[in-house]
Amino acid sequence: MDLRRLRAGEWMAAVSGVALVVGLFLPWYEVSVQDHGADATIRLSAWEAYSAVDILLLVLGVLAVGLLVVTAIQRTAAVGIAADAMLTIFAGIVAAVATIRVLNLPRSLEPPAGLPIETGRTAIAWLGLLAVYGVLAGAILAMRDERFSRDGELTDGTGVPVEAAPEIELLPAPPRS
Repeated sequence: MDLRRLRAGEWMAAVSGVALVVGLFLPWYEVSVQDHGADATIRLSAWEAYSAVDILLLVLGVLAVGLLVVTAIQRTAAVGIAADAMLTIFAGIVAAVATIRVLNLPRSLEPPAGLPIETGRTAIAWLGLLAVYGVLAGAILAMRDERFSRDGELTDGTGVPVEAAPEIELLPAPPRS
């Protein structure tokens, strides 16, 4: 495992993925009941409010951290770039689904007409949505930046610094028949 191979995109996606997974356990919605002077507030996490979207969010967070691990473990950039491409597509789909779910309250939280119930989103819901877009942006950024070293630094094909550029051996062409 070589952490020097990791670029800003992988770190951004992984940190956003961890924030997303942690955020799933925090309250995303509040339901307040005000009846005859008695107030009660119920807070619901993403696990309690969503039926299938929470699983997509969890998978996205785990895959974002997995991208960091895969890129650090693999000896060539090809595997990390392929994982990046797949994560970018999946993150784009999940971002669209999550945006729709956060903007529209889940049906289970919609109050019946005439009852003194207020339902709203907490800041965690917006931070969770921001984390989803952080994973997407990190995956796009990591996919875009394929180099392992800065300009002027000599590295081998895996991003490990070397003292001198490798000599290229020229092979003679086969004889013509």
